[in-house]
Amino acid sequence: METAKDRVFKAINHIQPQITPVNLSNIYGGQEWLEHFGAKGGLDLRYKLDLDIQYARPVYTGAQAKQGLDIWGTPLEDVYGSGGTGYSQARGGYPLADAETIADIEKFNWPNPDDFDYDVVAEVLKAIPDDKAKRIDGKYGMIQEGKTPLQCQGGGSWLPLICSLFNLFGMEGTMVNMSLKAELIEAALGKIEEFTLEFVRRSLEAGQGLADMYFYGDDFATQKGLMISPQQWRRFLKPTFKKVFELIKSYDMKVWFHSCGQFLPVLDDLVDIGMDVWETVQMHLEGNDPEMLKREYGKDITFFGAICTQQTLPYGTTEDVRAQVRDRISVLGKGGGYICGGDHGIMPDVPIENIEAMIDEARKFKF
Repeated sequence: METAKDRVFKAINHIQPQITPVNLSNIYGGQEWLEHFGAKGGLDLRYKLDLDIQYARPVYTGAQAKQGLDIWGTPLEDVYGSGGTGYSQARGGYPLADAETIADIEKFNWPNPDDFDYDVVAEVLKAIPDDKAKRIDGKYGMIQEGKTPLQCQGGGSWLPLICSLFNLFGMEGTMVNMSLKAELIEAALGKIEEFTLEFVRRSLEAGQGLADMYFYGDDFATQKGLMISPQQWRRFLKPTFKKVFELIKSYDMKVWFHSCGQFLPVLDDLVDIGMDVWETVQMHLEGNDPEMLKREYGKDITFFGAICTQQTLPYGTTEDVRAQVRDRISVLGKGGGYICGGDHGIMPDVPIENIEAMIDEARKFKF
């Protein structure tokens, strides 16, 4: 009998699974979901939904966790999600916004890879049934007073490149410095890369032999195209992505890479440096045509997502959802290479019954 792990890795290896695998990224406003399914927390909710992939991540135990800050010393709450401030000027709190010299970059209190509990990665992975696909995430939970690292393993934040620069310099400051003070960006990226590679290495060591995939990602595009030029992307971001991918593959793991938006000018670059799974694949965006993507990239990468979280899932009927699931699987899932799911995090305006319909239809679909 085909297990969840079987179907996920058939999809990733471009073999037709009996059933299309299903996964979800973040579920925001989850209390209603927990109550509906009688789940004890985020990980338990994933079991209740019978998703095919379970994950583990380290937990940040450093001093800034108690202050409600992330590892960069910047706000963690009310930043992401539907009500978040993002990287706006209104948010403020960008510690390198006034940096003028490389010395200013050097004296910043850069995060320390020692300030994490990595053992929790193995603890979580060992508890996941072996019939599930297991993934280590390049994310981190935040320790909370009175709770164990295991209880804090969900939530937290991630380790992107350009988004970390946005956290440090502000979005506008990052863009300006890339053009006018590239030496500041390169100095900061050097520090981020050094930390990231050690964080990833220790996570991989902790989960060695227990997981088959590693999640990493960054958001460098809008719904209309790249935020920076392809040349800047290749100069500032690609070298570190390549090192992270190579590190993951040195542990014989698949690279699961998140990046939303439309970034076709550099998609070939990501394929060339070893991306195995692309999350989130927003098919409603101009240029992200399902037939073209499957034809041009289907032999090299697996697509995750493609069910629209902006229109179909929040505002469509259950039959609208089912119809889109059938359409996406028929194109992206032919011969393997597709994991069905929302094309972004599930926001509070998405009816639970629409997610149930998505999962059910994916399970039912037959070629």
